Amino acid sequence: MYVKESLKKCSAKKHWINVIISSLGMLIPLLYGLCGDSCSYLKGSIFSIDLQYVGILYMGLIILSNLLRRSSVVLFLVSFGLGAEIYLIVFQIRHFTSCYFCLAFGAVIFILFLLNFDMSKKILMTASLIIGFILFSLFFQGIVTPLYAEDPPKADLLFSFGTGKTKVRLYTDYFCGPCSSLEPRLEKVIPDLVKKGVITITFIDTPIHKHSSLYATYFLYVLNEKKEFSHALRVRSIMFEAAKNKITEKEKLEEFLKKRGIGFKPFDVKPIFSFFNNYFQEDKITATPTCVMSNGEKKNFTGAEDIIKAFDHLKCLPLVHSYSKFPRSPA
Repeated sequence: MYVKESLKKCSAKKHWINVIISSLGMLIPLLYGLCGDSCSYLKGSIFSIDLQYVGILYMGLIILSNLLRRSSVVLFLVSFGLGAEIYLIVFQIRHFTSCYFCLAFGAVIFILFLLNFDMSKKILMTASLIIGFILFSLFFQGIVTPLYAEDPPKADLLFSFGTGKTKVRLYTDYFCGPCSSLEPRLEKVIPDLVKKGVITITFIDTPIHKHSSLYATYFLYVLNEKKEFSHALRVRSIMFEAAKNKITEKEKLEEFLKKRGIGFKPFDVKPIFSFFNNYFQEDKITATPTCVMSNGEKKNFTGAEDIIKAFDHLKCLPLVHSYSKFPRSPA
């Protein structure tokens, strides 16, 4: 009797530990989108459902199964999830990218698997793991490069500034925290490089976050009304301010711009977005901020500190400089 009572108590504790760990796992998809030194991009779906929501539903099912004391169902779910996570890790390795939130979510599943491991049910565990791996290998759709929703015909128009031989493409997102902190620092460096004819810079708004396309559209509208470099820098600063204020509706963004004396002229931005889509893939953009510099040789710099160092180095070089001596970005 004593042994049975002890086993029941251990089982009850295990169920509650499962619930606590699963609840923490449920928070991870909700935190996706927070950035460190850069905002990474990795999107995925299965059966057209975003993995962010799949993860929340998955952890919810584990919590419910534990509350109902369905140990076999819990074992099936965690084994299935482990198989899916193995495939997702292979996917990230194959595409030379990583997502800390995805890895953290996978770690939670692995802990749950170890906690619920039952050698007497090895057939159930093995079958569930294999099913999870095969299901995701067949139906998972992953994107490591951000793209705008439209894929229209090409156009000949791009918004660039300067006449320098060093071509610079600056990829940022108004809702990216590191991009926002980088912007004031860039405003102290870029104007001098453009004025002296060292660089030709193209600002490319990157759709990392949900409302980025709206901001990208209005930035192009503003430049269509007045294409001046100093004006573009001012507008970018105002746009970052709007994003910090969590303005996500078209009407409110228009009102915000008008109050600051910013005019805009709508036009069909699809051709511009098509160019941007091509550049995202050509430059292998997976995070913001990223800066791509080319003058015979192309180099990518990701993260605020590396980008500032790259611009500072350009600023220190003589006007006719040897680009081959430019410092390499960290591997």
